[in-house]
Amino acid sequence: MVDRTDAAPPAPLTSRPFAGRRLALACAAILVAAAASAETLLFDGRIEAAGRAVLSSRLDGVVAAILFEGGERVERGQPLIRLDPADAELALAAAQALLAEAQARREGAERRAARQEALLERGVAAGAQVGPARTERAAAQAGAALAQAGRDRAALDLERVVIRAPISGYVSRPMVAVGAFLEAEAGPPLAEIVSLDPAVVAYDAPYADRLAALEASGAGSVEALLAGLRVRLRLPGGRLYPAEATPHAASADVDPATGAVTVWARFPNPDAILRPGMAVEVVSQAVVGAAEPLDPGREP
Repeated sequence: MVDRTDAAPPAPLTSRPFAGRRLALACAAILVAAAASAETLLFDGRIEAAGRAVLSSRLDGVVAAILFEGGERVERGQPLIRLDPADAELALAAAQALLAEAQARREGAERRAARQEALLERGVAAGAQVGPARTERAAAQAGAALAQAGRDRAALDLERVVIRAPISGYVSRPMVAVGAFLEAEAGPPLAEIVSLDPAVVAYDAPYADRLAALEASGAGSVEALLAGLRVRLRLPGGRLYPAEATPHAASADVDPATGAVTVWARFPNPDAILRPGMAVEVVSQAVVGAAEPLDPGREP
């Protein structure tokens, strides 16, 4: 019989060489395998613009110049149409003259009121004379403020002679011609600007499936469930779009005809490859293991 009392006991797990590293590698491999086994769903999607804006005039006037052709990218604040400035320039000159007159009246009324108040303090003037002087001063001050507002409005109208892009994006062809008279109240749109970066993909997902996934995942809300999804796009021709996204919103209503909700996700689109109305295939996959992945080179 062999005596084993002198055999060294097995080393504890924590003292074995590289035990922590092997454990980390194993955990990382499990997470990768779980993510690879996540269910992948396919949906028909369509590209929508992230934003649209209509170019319009806030001033009556005649179109003097159109500064774009259509189809090019424009930046927010870029001049696109210029109206004939003659009327606006005359209105500003008249408003400045009225302001000068009102300011002169205010200064005269303030001097007369100050003189009457000084005489009243010296006992030379009666209160009956001070009252009307103070009223005249207040009316003159109000008149000057009104004239200042009129001058500011005229200056603003002169600035609006140049119609600028309200957002950055791609502009349509002009819907008006040089020489046309524009009415601010009921004028037609002059052009449309579409923002393409980011682009938004919309797709319809069965709401019953969303509820089942919500229950299975243990997520507390639809928003939390969407945060656990990653979507990619397959373009016409079969090529995958290089970026991925997380859905950011779902429609409040369920379509009674299809039982589906519309889901939206934003994709970076710096090269304007994704265009509104474009049909794409949405590849949706749930992300398994939301916790931060282990670093295989670090002891747990």
